Amino acid sequence: MHRRLRQMLHRHLGHEPELTPELGRLLRDLGGELERADQDRASLQRALELLADLTRRQATSPEARPAAPRSPVRRLAQGLFERAPFAALLCDPELTVLAWNRSAERLYGHRPAEAVGRPLPDLLFPEAERAAARREFRALLERGESDQQLRVASARGGEARLDEWTVVPLRDREGRPAGAAVIIREPFSSPDRYAAAWQGTGDGLFDWDLKADKIWLSDSFLGLVGDPPASGTPADWLDRIHTQDREAFQLALRAHLDGQSPAFEAEHRLRHQDGEFRWVLARGRVSRDASGQAVRFSGAAMDVTARRTMADRALHDALHDPLTRLPNRALFLDLVKRSFARTRRRESYGFGVVFLDLDHFKAVNDGLGHAAGDELLVQMSKRLQTCLREGDTLARHGGDEFTILLDDVRGPLDAQIVADRIHQVTALPFEIGGQELFVTASIGIALSAPSYGRPEDLLLDADTAMYRSKALGRARTVVFDATTRERSPQLLDLEADLRRALLKEEFRVHYMPLVDMASGRIQGLEALLRWAHPKRGLVPPEQFVPFAEETGLIVPIGRWMLHQAGRDFQAVRRTAPARPLALHVNLSSKQLLNADLLEQIDGVVRESALDLKDLAVELTEHTFQQGEQATHRIAELRSRGVRLCMDDFGTGYSSIASLHRFQLDALKIDRSLFVGGGPRGKAPDLVRSIVSMAREMGKPVVAEGIETAEQLKFLREVGCTSAQGFFFSPAVEGEAARALVAASTSW
Repeated sequence: MHRRLRQMLHRHLGHEPELTPELGRLLRDLGGELERADQDRASLQRALELLADLTRRQATSPEARPAAPRSPVRRLAQGLFERAPFAALLCDPELTVLAWNRSAERLYGHRPAEAVGRPLPDLLFPEAERAAARREFRALLERGESDQQLRVASARGGEARLDEWTVVPLRDREGRPAGAAVIIREPFSSPDRYAAAWQGTGDGLFDWDLKADKIWLSDSFLGLVGDPPASGTPADWLDRIHTQDREAFQLALRAHLDGQSPAFEAEHRLRHQDGEFRWVLARGRVSRDASGQAVRFSGAAMDVTARRTMADRALHDALHDPLTRLPNRALFLDLVKRSFARTRRRESYGFGVVFLDLDHFKAVNDGLGHAAGDELLVQMSKRLQTCLREGDTLARHGGDEFTILLDDVRGPLDAQIVADRIHQVTALPFEIGGQELFVTASIGIALSAPSYGRPEDLLLDADTAMYRSKALGRARTVVFDATTRERSPQLLDLEADLRRALLKEEFRVHYMPLVDMASGRIQGLEALLRWAHPKRGLVPPEQFVPFAEETGLIVPIGRWMLHQAGRDFQAVRRTAPARPLALHVNLSSKQLLNADLLEQIDGVVRESALDLKDLAVELTEHTFQQGEQATHRIAELRSRGVRLCMDDFGTGYSSIASLHRFQLDALKIDRSLFVGGGPRGKAPDLVRSIVSMAREMGKPVVAEGIETAEQLKFLREVGCTSAQGFFFSPAVEGEAARALVAASTSW
């Protein structure tokens, strides 16, 4: 038991007091609080609350008789109050003083006999302030919340005193207001051991004499800024506030001094002696004289650097992508909103939004794994940063989508320049897991305009333009306009139409003959997909295949096409069973990586009695860049005896190394080198080099897009193996293809 409590018990109750269980528990609680009170200022308040509750319950006990001698509880309460080193008093709900200790007498000059029984406002406040004080105290009792602040009260001689008041509302067992316990102590400008206890918590204390413009800062306050020399003026504090925080600090302080806020609170940075800044949270209240003029400003400040750092980090994490550390969608939208507001203030200001999506990114994840996909996104973000102008902002929108806020854009050309840079840097290979990957990007751009009512609409239009670029074949840029908006619903309709076409079997397979240069006769048929739309007629593949690949519909469509081509080829073979003939089928990367591709091919072989050596699979070089899964699948096709051919050779970044690495059987020169060019095509020297290189490697070469006899003659001169194009025949339906083969036409 606390020594002070034991002494009081011995003095008032004897050495062996008879205690009820309830009183015993209460004394143990009170002893514990007193023990902690030596070190903890807050416990003093709790001790007083326990003691006040003890006195109140004894005073209201039905067993209490006015004439009865003082009970042990009553004597104990009186002893504690009388010897408390701070002013302590009790009031009933009507604010009548019930108890008044010696420290209260020392501070205010009223003896207990003079104070008890009088209303507290009448005892300590000037007549002009009593009504306001009465309302304030009663409001505190109703709220039931403890209150601590500096108050100006009048001593017996009339002099005003500034002291710290802690008011603790009390309630009875039914929860109704039962009065208040009050601690009053001298302000910490006259330090005592309770102020020292408060400083022991690490909080810095301040007391500012506003009339003299002098300030007292506690040692712990000075410790917040590295114990600089103190001048006793407000400059010790104010001059150390960060320049960016001073205006907000002054506004909060002025509002409190002018009575516009009940308390002062300001979080700001203070310059430490080491030159760094520490975040502090300062709280305080003013004390006013009888005329309402602020005379003192007192309070405490605590170091919140750790909390603020943690909060700043949490805020940063909430607004940034954890993988690339770029701004995320939420922060990007906020930046767009700010730019949007700027256009309202400045008519000459314009900005743009770039929406970028990586092409075939899912194939990278599926082929190399998500770790490789993440690495690609990190490398891509670094490359995109190099394309920005000063003031532009790059963000990760989500998945494989990035957005760019283009600042101060004067027209579409400014945005197009940035987009062109992006296409240039993404055209270079990425080194991922020891492999080279080629990844393109589809870009949509929307520019600010007075017609936009919401920032979100601008992002939506940029997104729409990006999907339009994918529908046009990917790896390109589309700037949004009214036509793009009109086409956006069409893209949704297109997806629905493709799904409907698959169910109703509206697709058709046409066949383009491949002609052997030596014999001039047909040596194979390339299967090409067409869509027989019920309203639009025959739709060419470039108008729907890219979109089918983007949505993944190319997989079920390709499955149907493979089986249909197998059945048609079986009928053609019956026409000329003795002639060597090959079926060429194009596979996209999504089809190649599809889990049941080999099962599909096995099914087609069984259904059509097709010899696997007569099946040639054509793959673009992009498909060869889809990682280990693609490499493994290509090896499985080769092990089954399927012939492999690199399509569209001579465009983009064709890799000679791929011919060796994948042991390809042939390559096809892209039709763009012949269509619309001179008598020998657009690039005869390039064609000659490709054929020469392939001949040295022992690889057959197929030329696409042959339109004239002059081009045919040229191909024979350079030693091309075979060719196809309108000069021989356009793509025809299955019955017409069978007739062509049966006719044994020779060119």
